[in-house]
Amino acid sequence: MIKIQANPQVLEALSQTFPSPAYNAARALDKYIAVLERLIFASLQVPRTPEQSKLNLYAISLQKLANLGGQIGPKKVRLHKWLRDSQLELVQVVTKGSNITGHLSQIRFTKHASMTDSLKPKEPMPMNNSQVTDREIAAYLSGDAAANQTLFDLLYPDYHQGWTDEYIHSQFDPVKVDVRSLENYIVWVNQDARLLSKEKRTTAIRQARVVLGCSQAFNGWYLQRKKPSDFGRTYYEGVSVQNVNKELRRAMLGNCWEYDIRSSVIAWKMGYATSYLAQAPGDRNIRGAFPTTLNYLEDKGDFMRTVRLYVFRDHSRDAADFQIKLLKQAFTAMSFGARLSTHGWQDNAGQWNNPALVVILKNQEERNRFFNDVTVRAFIREQNTLDNYLFDQFKRHHPDLLKLPCLQTQSGRVSKAKVLAYLYQHGETHVMDIVRATAAAHGRTPIANVHDAIFFKQRLGAELKAEIEWQMRAQTGNAYWYLTPKELHRYESRYLDVRAEESAHRQRIAAEQERAVNYQPQGNAEFAFALA
Repeated sequence: MIKIQANPQVLEALSQTFPSPAYNAARALDKYIAVLERLIFASLQVPRTPEQSKLNLYAISLQKLANLGGQIGPKKVRLHKWLRDSQLELVQVVTKGSNITGHLSQIRFTKHASMTDSLKPKEPMPMNNSQVTDREIAAYLSGDAAANQTLFDLLYPDYHQGWTDEYIHSQFDPVKVDVRSLENYIVWVNQDARLLSKEKRTTAIRQARVVLGCSQAFNGWYLQRKKPSDFGRTYYEGVSVQNVNKELRRAMLGNCWEYDIRSSVIAWKMGYATSYLAQAPGDRNIRGAFPTTLNYLEDKGDFMRTVRLYVFRDHSRDAADFQIKLLKQAFTAMSFGARLSTHGWQDNAGQWNNPALVVILKNQEERNRFFNDVTVRAFIREQNTLDNYLFDQFKRHHPDLLKLPCLQTQSGRVSKAKVLAYLYQHGETHVMDIVRATAAAHGRTPIANVHDAIFFKQRLGAELKAEIEWQMRAQTGNAYWYLTPKELHRYESRYLDVRAEESAHRQRIAAEQERAVNYQPQGNAEFAFALA
């Protein structure tokens, strides 16, 4: 939880300016602080940039703070404005945001306010100490019931006991949390996640504790508030299975099976290859027109290994996994329209942005070899062909949608990249609806959804998986849809209680052996002499 304390002189000055009615100043300041706490809390649910961590900055909407922070006095003065005009503001603007660019304002606290963060990772508990038990660790991580309820009330201020299951499912996607697995994940991040940066560890622990606290306040369920997008996807507000890292997601869900669409955006585009060739001059053979893309879809592993051979000079096994990961990110970025460019740009907020491929392939020599590779260039040509066809078809058949603000640039022109994203995300949602409907017809309900991935508690089985894939292809006319299964395992306990018992047992055995070795008989001396 975020708690902000204003300097007493702020309330004193406010009370002197607005002396009546009694307690009006205190109530107004409390309301303003409550809004600021919510905004700061929301800003901490996503990873902070190095600049934010170093300079203690937080990204918030000043417009929301001013509008929701309340008014005071007979003239209805905004409290945010009064604090600024009185030079008693609680936060200082470092970089002002913009509605045009979508950037939030960067702020820091002034001398008139201080903040405490109860969700910030605590000092590490001595979890390797044999005196610490699993139960103590669970209590340490979970907090008390009152704190969990306070956190739940902050995230769900509209909740009341009258909510029905039907209403909850219309507004939220509930996730049943594996509480013990999530606790074990937090222990792992605290003690063993040596490769994570401090900022990533802080974000992971914060997100995990938000999920843990809320789920314990709601009978083990975590409610993900739906936020539909104009582009067709369903997102969630705040922390969710969609925006946490994969390990935290695995910890939340526990033992389950993940099924994701293989190379989803490439497969989606290839679904339109036949219609493109039907109106294109020349060769109408799909394999002749899109050989590189088909190689990518049919044997992605071999495709990546071949490109890796020409892009990287280090061909050791130790480097292979990391290099393949970089290539997958690069090809995914290109499938979404990333260009072979090294030139960055400065946005309207003054922030410098590098092209996606520069961010992914940081080594300049490796990036140049990637840009000049014949396979990479062939892949891009084929993707551009399909991109142009899809964009032209959209303009021809949906001229009314071209006026949608979400598809336009800041200057008012139609954005090709946004149109392709709009088409893909609607197509992705449609095919995933087919997956969910087919699974439901066989009595299988997913436990979570992440865009082109779906999670089930048990494995679907070969026959049901084949049936779902057939429905995906038949109902969309796209022969390139495939589901890739992956089994996920929960985070297991360190079994500290068991280890403590084993240690105590070994100590007892050692003590008994020592007593046996040093045993001296007592009683009849003659009998003792005879034994000797």
